[in-house]
Amino acid sequence: MPTASNHPSLPSVVHDGVFQVSSASEPTVDTNSPVAFSPSQSGTERRSHSPPNDTESTPPRGGPNVLRNSVNPPKGRSIRSSLAEKDGVRSKMQELTVEEMFKTYIPGDDPSSEMQSKFKSIAFAKIVPEDSTTGATDVQDASEGTSKTKSKTVTWVEWHCMIEIAAHSADARPLGPLFKTYDTSNWPVQPGMKSKVKRKRDEEAAAPADDDEGKRGTRPDGGVYLVNDRTEQFVTISDATLKKESKISDADKKTRTRFVGHCSWADLIVPVEVKVERSHSAFTFSDKSDHFLLDSDEGNKSLGHILEYVGRVFTHQHRTHVFALYVFRSQARILYFDRAGCIVSEPFEYGTGTDTPLHRFFWRLSHMSTEERGYDHSAQLASEDEVKGMLDYASSGAPTEFIKQQIYYALSWDLEAGKPRSTQWPAYRITMDGRTLLIARPMASSQSLHGRCTRGYIAYDTKNKTTSFLKDYWRPDSLHIQAEHGVYERLATFKVSNIATCDAHQDVPNSHNRWQVTKTHDIVDSKVRLPSGHYRILIREVCRPLIDFKEFRELASLLLDAMIAHEEAWSRAGVLHRDISINNILILEEGEGSNFTRRGILNDWDLCKYKEQMDKGMAPRRLNLTSTWYFRSALSLQFPRKPYRLSDDIESFIHVYHYCVYRFHITDDMDDLVDTIKRLYAKATVVNGIRIGGKEKLLRMENRRPPMDVGYESPTLAKCLVALHRVYNPHYLSLDIDLYQSLYRSPPSAESSGQHVIETGLRPLDTHDKLKDVFSRYGGRDKDLLGKPTIVWGEEELTKTEDLFQHTSLAEHKNAQLSSSVYGDFEDIAAKRPVKRQKIGNISTTLLSIAESQYEAMSS
Repeated sequence: MPTASNHPSLPSVVHDGVFQVSSASEPTVDTNSPVAFSPSQSGTERRSHSPPNDTESTPPRGGPNVLRNSVNPPKGRSIRSSLAEKDGVRSKMQELTVEEMFKTYIPGDDPSSEMQSKFKSIAFAKIVPEDSTTGATDVQDASEGTSKTKSKTVTWVEWHCMIEIAAHSADARPLGPLFKTYDTSNWPVQPGMKSKVKRKRDEEAAAPADDDEGKRGTRPDGGVYLVNDRTEQFVTISDATLKKESKISDADKKTRTRFVGHCSWADLIVPVEVKVERSHSAFTFSDKSDHFLLDSDEGNKSLGHILEYVGRVFTHQHRTHVFALYVFRSQARILYFDRAGCIVSEPFEYGTGTDTPLHRFFWRLSHMSTEERGYDHSAQLASEDEVKGMLDYASSGAPTEFIKQQIYYALSWDLEAGKPRSTQWPAYRITMDGRTLLIARPMASSQSLHGRCTRGYIAYDTKNKTTSFLKDYWRPDSLHIQAEHGVYERLATFKVSNIATCDAHQDVPNSHNRWQVTKTHDIVDSKVRLPSGHYRILIREVCRPLIDFKEFRELASLLLDAMIAHEEAWSRAGVLHRDISINNILILEEGEGSNFTRRGILNDWDLCKYKEQMDKGMAPRRLNLTSTWYFRSALSLQFPRKPYRLSDDIESFIHVYHYCVYRFHITDDMDDLVDTIKRLYAKATVVNGIRIGGKEKLLRMENRRPPMDVGYESPTLAKCLVALHRVYNPHYLSLDIDLYQSLYRSPPSAESSGQHVIETGLRPLDTHDKLKDVFSRYGGRDKDLLGKPTIVWGEEELTKTEDLFQHTSLAEHKNAQLSSSVYGDFEDIAAKRPVKRQKIGNISTTLLSIAESQYEAMSS
């Protein structure tokens, strides 16, 4: 790799709307600096929080624009548009002055006056007010040696601005590992492994090996990268490649030489987004406004762009925070994201003077440690030998085929080619409780930028040569909220069946042996002001998702196992799960050959409540923070101020079974399946500021017949649905819905504080018995005197259809061992099975989940 290179200096003149640049020599750089992290601390004891920038300074308080709702993108819609939902985004973003931003969120010292004098500036000094709709503006030329200024029209182009940013970053010569800024606007994410077999002219091109690679659609205009072997291989575009493959003019090629590159989500330090049309900007700049976010459809869409880019950085890397730059022509804003919110600097001019905030930002960035740049100190790149050991285990030591395939998926490994298919998911090494674990591509990952932001990994123990499931998320730092490992300890003490085993846990430390916590919480959420801390829990069992059930007899049996766990947790340990959903019931495979078994596991206990914490009759202090919207009881959806009870959890098991029937069996709702699911599970309205749903679900619970007809070819399944109906229907017919309406729809008075107890008497869903009996009989667990099942399914019934939600906006992703509730929604980064394409009705809805529970301290 060359140790010196030439790059364009800052533009010296503006001519005919195109920035003309001259070349300058770049000093020799150390190209061997690895993208690595400082050695991790092995201690797991409780640590004090790290103050901002490791000083005793206190973050400034937010102003009147601080709002409080979390960003939570709905499933099945565009990540960009959903992340940019106006109310959600504004709630977690706050504007600060440039000086406040540097003081609190950008650590380090500023360059000396001598160094500042060496920085370059753009020639034009004053910009005439821009046209409001186009990328054209007038500038007053103030070039050296010009006694008079004169206006000339400039056509602003994104990549021209990106070159300016790149040149600014080159001014800040770092003393440590060097970085470089690339224009990535016109090149796809770096392709992975290329096939050695040439494709024939008429042969259809194979799909990219990775969803993120080989595509031109999703990438920022530019970004900052370290200079090392990885970025030289996966980011840098050589002069020869640019000259041969680019279709831009020779003059533009000359301007962009050595500044163009591929986007690499695994290596991107700071994403840069550039806009030249005011209406397409996410933020206000020189224009007057009551809010720093541009309140328009285009503005929200553009905001979704930068949010998506930052989200991909969080997903592909191990980061505690991410810096970003947002540029509008000659102005810019610096952004700071962590898992509590986003801080946005006021806009500043970067094209005038030699001591601009942009120079200062790049100077400080170049002198920061990797941890200060936002990298998780506890995660280090794994060596080739460590990765080889994980692959050897997959091929010869994996206990199940599922685990074997998950390892290959995590490492993006192509067995036929003998190398990774993707460049975007390098393996990392972490240490927990004295164990060295390798993790790579997550099995599932939350799209949410703020909140718990859960990621789940298959983790390989390099010493013991075993695999476990690593759950990584950010939990509220509150003594009122039990850490998840504490729940597992309590359940284990009372010998609760059919739950996973917690092997280790960790409040993830930084290099100062303090807990990694958020810094923006105090500004973006002035009401709660609780930090979130980085947390990991290691689960011994690696399980399949519930949607991998074989047929509906087994589904009933798996739900019975989960109900046994739920009942024992409540009756023995005094723990109520409060989030029964399709993603929280898993399939554990054990043994081999004739001893091979599959049983249900009830997972994800981090939203649970202990019996002693539940004040009988007390309404929730914060509404809609319990359980997954799709699977919540009809009563709790219709009356969210109602105290949450055991019966609400038990009812959720029924909705899980019904959901699976809709998804994996032909029903009488096939003609409008999407609309049916939307009405039944997803629909919600806002009444007096409270989200209310479940109207259709309530009607079906009260109806005289089961909610769907599965046809005469499935008589046993039809009888099972009738048996379920005979449990929940009498329960709902005995309720006084009018009384619920009067008590829980009107605002609570100060005297009542929402305390009402109207669920008196014992109804079918108040205990587990009746529902367990249905699942036991139809799950083949009840036997006659001869040891044969009391209910026999016909052979033709022991199959399920293809996934009827696949290839529609209803598609639920396969997120083994992760909740679908307060973690928001998940990227589709779980292994997929090929299914036959089938268009189902009007594909226009989405699988909604409730907003992330930012902090459960205030909820009941």
